[in-house]
Amino acid sequence: MPLFTELRGALQAVVNLESVGAAGVTGNLPAWVAPAKAQIISAQLVPAAAITADPTNNAVYTLTRHTAGAAAATVATRSWATTNSVALTTESMTLSGTAANLLLAAADTLSVVKTVGGTGLVIPNMLLVVNYRFTGV
Repeated sequence: MPLFTELRGALQAVVNLESVGAAGVTGNLPAWVAPAKAQIISAQLVPAAAITADPTNNAVYTLTRHTAGAAAATVATRSWATTNSVALTTESMTLSGTAANLLLAAADTLSVVKTVGGTGLVIPNMLLVVNYRFTGV
């Protein structure tokens, strides 16, 4: 029987993200730890409730890679400045255009960082779906 890290093809990590509270509240939501060297293929969000975008008072979720001893790197983002979200509907996050940001070493951590514009925007609970593949042992 192959080891987990020998699996080929796309794998998926699904994480429940709780709301960070009121509109203006920012936060850092730890989401997942890479079990081995991996490459992020895509990231999606599934909000528990509808979100109405606002160009002035908005929120951004940034999927961020944290490597011990290195600066954090943006993996993917989703802004609610111009585009609404539909409750219980899967939507893609925009992946970083920097290929190196999508590569994780074993034990790298992914977190979702909420930032706000203006007075912010309430973001409900949601699922984070991270699709990845192993890149080596």
